[in-house]
Amino acid sequence: MGLRIPDRAALVCFALAIAGCGHAATRAECDEIFDKSAEIELRSQNVTDPAEIQKRTAAVRAARGEELTKKCVGRRITKGALECVRKATTAEQVDRCLE
Repeated sequence: MGLRIPDRAALVCFALAIAGCGHAATRAECDEIFDKSAEIELRSQNVTDPAEIQKRTAAVRAARGEELTKKCVGRRITKGALECVRKATTAEQVDRCLE
């Protein structure tokens, strides 16, 4: 069973069109945002087992990871936005972090 992240959520987690200062997002930062977004989405679907979260996230990464990473790497992001993503507990919070 693969991770079903709605297209909106998957794309929003990589919509790092952040204005102003910041730096170009690295692959590691994009991976972190992807992983956090996937975990939040799965937990909203009552998937709480860490091994299952990791398995499903890996499945989506295998299927669409490169496509999503290309949309993220190099986009402007701030340290504050990344810290906000790390603390987020809902998809809406992640969205606000990346606005």
